[in-house]
Amino acid sequence: MNHLSHDDEHVPVLVVGGSLVGLSMALFLSKLGIPSLLVERHAGVSTFVRAGGFNSRTLEIYRSVGLEPALREAAPEAFKEMKIVRVETLAGRELGIFLENSSEYAMAASPLRGSIIPQNLLEPLLREHARTLGADLRFGTECVSFEQHTDGVSAVIRDLASGQERRVRSSYLVAADGNRSPIGKELGIDAQGPGTLAYQMNILFRADLRAPLRGRRLLACYVASVQGLYAGDEDGGLLSVAYDPEKESEHDFLGERGIEVVRTAMGVPDLRVEILGTRTWEMADRLADHFQQGSVFLAGDAAHVMPPTGAYGANTGIADAHNLAWKLAFVLKGKAGTGLLETYEPERRAASRLAMEQALLHYVERLHPERAAQASVEKIAYDIPIFGYIYHSAAVLSEDTALYEDPQSPSGRPGTRAPHVALERDGKPLSILDLFGHDFVLLIGAEGADWHEAAEACAQRLGIALDTYRVGADILDIDGCFGSRYGIAPSGATLVRPDGFIAWRVQEASQPPVQELSQVLIQVLCRKLP
Repeated sequence: MNHLSHDDEHVPVLVVGGSLVGLSMALFLSKLGIPSLLVERHAGVSTFVRAGGFNSRTLEIYRSVGLEPALREAAPEAFKEMKIVRVETLAGRELGIFLENSSEYAMAASPLRGSIIPQNLLEPLLREHARTLGADLRFGTECVSFEQHTDGVSAVIRDLASGQERRVRSSYLVAADGNRSPIGKELGIDAQGPGTLAYQMNILFRADLRAPLRGRRLLACYVASVQGLYAGDEDGGLLSVAYDPEKESEHDFLGERGIEVVRTAMGVPDLRVEILGTRTWEMADRLADHFQQGSVFLAGDAAHVMPPTGAYGANTGIADAHNLAWKLAFVLKGKAGTGLLETYEPERRAASRLAMEQALLHYVERLHPERAAQASVEKIAYDIPIFGYIYHSAAVLSEDTALYEDPQSPSGRPGTRAPHVALERDGKPLSILDLFGHDFVLLIGAEGADWHEAAEACAQRLGIALDTYRVGADILDIDGCFGSRYGIAPSGATLVRPDGFIAWRVQEASQPPVQELSQVLIQVLCRKLP
């Protein structure tokens, strides 16, 4: 019988789950100077390729913590200049093209292109970077139980190799423990949505596919003959198909059943196929009723599950972690009131719902086009769930109730991602996005010199850092578009949060800047009036 160690551990944040979202959470917290302990029951990274498409917004986030160069270096050359198509079979007729060239996985709203990198290559980079910054990552370790108290959370963790259990006390717990989150279930948090769409069987196989590929380089291929998804190269790859778990098992697909399905999908009846492995998973569309309960927060698949069509899922989870990390940091450092943490749920739940709705539409379009007439929401531009959603919470001084906007025509209104503007400082080019990531930033017009003094006074009074930049004066506005993209006059100002979202703006200076800015910061930080 194992006994709890008397050497209880104390850590500001306990993260449960060590996949993309949990690792990103630990990385973001470490970059902000907040120690965290991450536990993950698996010993290492899965060999089965999962998420692979990371959009421009995610690359902006990783750039802000210094990860972008390593990610670019690790992204395989083989993933360049590839297509996403729908076919009858791999050898048969093409029915549609969804992406012509993966090298163009970029969006006009961002100075960065996205990256096509498999999750099993990205996760080790996240682990290394987080550890370098001081995160405590323990794989092969599970969270056995947890209990909330008025001043935090106590949890029991177990090393699966030794069986040793330890009690960990933390101020906050982040559950990044995946679809059907055990922590979310323990909290009694229900979920809404269509639920299970299909039970999927992943089949990893080897075969000579030179003939059916016909020289094409495919990033992903939706196969109508088996209503499945294929990703691979001339030597084989991964085929994911729906199956009935009450009638079939993984073992069945390791033999003739798997070979039959692969041959049908490839369109080659006598294809020589070697099955290398199988894995089951649930394709679902489900949104948690709550992303927070007390001192526990749900993130990633624990909070929202969506079909992989459109590659919104992992990117949405990473954005969860980015949103929550700075808020935890500000509260733990005493710079913000605990009410700031209550803005996580309304902001991220609305953004997640938008992404889920569009992922479901893509699922129907690519795998079940016969159901298109049953769609309950309107299809919107692909980049709106990535760049165009608008936050509404106590951490934003909203000007209207719009849920999203066209990121190609940014308004600069509070709640939106601060739009890219090309700048030059000390003779070197940079994006305005490079100014964000750690503290609040006050951007002011070329004629807003009074805001400098006001920012210094407010920062000193409130005990926070407030970086201030006069665009068009201190920093060169290369294209002269700062005012129009942020919707302010030369005497106006915009307050940008550490996550790169606009909290407030004043189009023209009016009342004494110190008074106005102080009131804004106190409200956004959910602090009590002095």
